[in-house]
Amino acid sequence: MSQNKLLIVSLLFLLACAAMFSLFLPIHEARVDELKWYFDDPAFWILPAKDVSIPIFTITYGTIITYAILNRKEKYFISRMAFSYGLLLIIRTITLSVLPLKEPETIVYLEDPFLNTFIYQGTIDSDLFFSGHTALVCLVFFQTQGWKWLFALVGVTLGILLMIQRVHYSIDILAALPFAYITVKLVDLAIYRRLKEV
Repeated sequence: MSQNKLLIVSLLFLLACAAMFSLFLPIHEARVDELKWYFDDPAFWILPAKDVSIPIFTITYGTIITYAILNRKEKYFISRMAFSYGLLLIIRTITLSVLPLKEPETIVYLEDPFLNTFIYQGTIDSDLFFSGHTALVCLVFFQTQGWKWLFALVGVTLGILLMIQRVHYSIDILAALPFAYITVKLVDLAIYRRLKEV
């Protein structure tokens, strides 16, 4: 498959997964409201509750831009990330269904113009396990050869900010790392490594 065809397929895959996830979220939200499963997070005993939407927004999308700059010479880097993030949304749909946690009572609504416009239609608060924001940074960490110390630092910082915002529990943050690793490995084994050999 040519590079252009692969790019189109990967972007269509990502769009389909995003559409599926967007349709799933309201159903998940209703189920969470009915079950009311909370997690008594010891991290909240230490961290204050505060609106840090702007730093979270800046770090998240700054990471994407940095990833694009650092990997611009890599032949399939956009396709690789698109497949990875699409697969990540599928995995999140499964984990959210298995562990439908209710958002913390002290949650501070996260202002994210992109997600609130294209993914989170209406008020969606309970897409908790695992953290998509943290997992995105972890994807970049695993897919970028250099500057790993930077993305590790960014990931830790973002995780703390998400807990301060009270939009995620600590277990959501910690679980993002192994799930992102699994996602990258699956995409690499199925697609990316074979393409590099062509």
